[in-house]
Amino acid sequence: MGKKSTNLEIQERVNTIYQFLIKSWSRFDILQYAATEWDLSAQQTDEYIARARKLIEEDSAIERPQWLAAAVRRLAEYEKRAGRDDQVQTAIKALETQAKLLRFDI
Repeated sequence: MGKKSTNLEIQERVNTIYQFLIKSWSRFDILQYAATEWDLSAQQTDEYIARARKLIEEDSAIERPQWLAAAVRRLAEYEKRAGRDDQVQTAIKALETQAKLLRFDI
């Protein structure tokens, strides 16, 4: 029996599996990776997969107002960077997209 993983190691493994799942890795591929890289059993890997899927579910539960606010913030940042870099068309597109998301007529 191998040594018990630390909480940090477990969290890092779950996060890695999270990334694999959003990149459409199959269970088989994840099991192979976990066995090779972490010397984990299929049962333990399935537990980590379940935890990663739970995180994906929680991340997907974002409410529309929260998503909209975050999207507008990102677009405003893109607009600002484009303006600093003299990329006028990119800045205009970011502004137009913000207006569209906020349902302004321009």
